[in-house]
Amino acid sequence: MSNQLSIQINIQNDTASITLAGVINEDSNFDKIKNLNLKKYIFDFDKINIINSCGIRDWIKYISELNNAEIIYENCPQIIIEQINMVHGFITSKTEITSFYAPYFCDSCDKETKILLKKAEITNNKAPEKKCPTCSDILEFDALEKQYFHFLGQK
Repeated sequence: MSNQLSIQINIQNDTASITLAGVINEDSNFDKIKNLNLKKYIFDFDKINIINSCGIRDWIKYISELNNAEIIYENCPQIIIEQINMVHGFITSKTEITSFYAPYFCDSCDKETKILLKKAEITNNKAPEKKCPTCSDILEFDALEKQYFHFLGQK
């Protein structure tokens, strides 16, 4: 596991698609994606495995400088969703979370798994029914739905 943040950027027209990987912490450097002055930023968090309090502070500072650009978060791991739910400013009024991982548990396999969900799958803070990728039994949502899906009502 790398202790550094890796940033890959793809810019098309007024949109930056940015893939983040590794660790967001006090050593993370966002200079590569600062001052792009674009209308839309799509952040893919799929490969982020750690974020600490200093990283959260620096992330909030960075996104606050995006000058009212549209911001989309994709493939948010559970650690990012937990921070969004706890820390004011992690998302802005212009942020949309389109996909995220949620914790499920299989009683048959006695194993937790993270399932990628789309925002549209959540209705009334209820987790959608999912099947175990190993045994195909119905999984149990492994968090408090109202708390976990709190971010869907934030802005």
